Amino acid sequence: MKIVSKIIALTVAGAILGAGAGALNIQGLNTAQAQSASAKATVDRAKSAGKIGETAAGYLDAVNNQSLDAATKAAMKEINIARKSLYTRLANDQNVKTEVVAALTGEKQVAKASAGEYVLMSSGSWVQK
Repeated sequence: MKIVSKIIALTVAGAILGAGAGALNIQGLNTAQAQSASAKATVDRAKSAGKIGETAAGYLDAVNNQSLDAATKAAMKEINIARKSLYTRLANDQNVKTEVVAALTGEKQVAKASAGEYVLMSSGSWVQK
């Protein structure tokens, strides 16, 4: 299970971290990128401003329930929907629960967050890196 976890985490993290509308082909699986370039740019700006952060659950969320403008909400929603789709496909391929794939990826995303960005830990606390 540990090897499967690493494969899933690396596959998902690679797809999520890639920019643009390209695709990542891993082990014969053509996996669409989990974000568009414009959504990524919008979310990156919001992350830098401390409005959006990565969560241990594998999704983006508003830091401390801050209100977000419509474009930022839409970009965050787009990425989260694409992530869930990707997590679901990978989970089905590996015969594990979607939440397992999401949590493994969330762990990687939290660890890779840049200095100054906020992350939501599994304890439920937002922490600035």
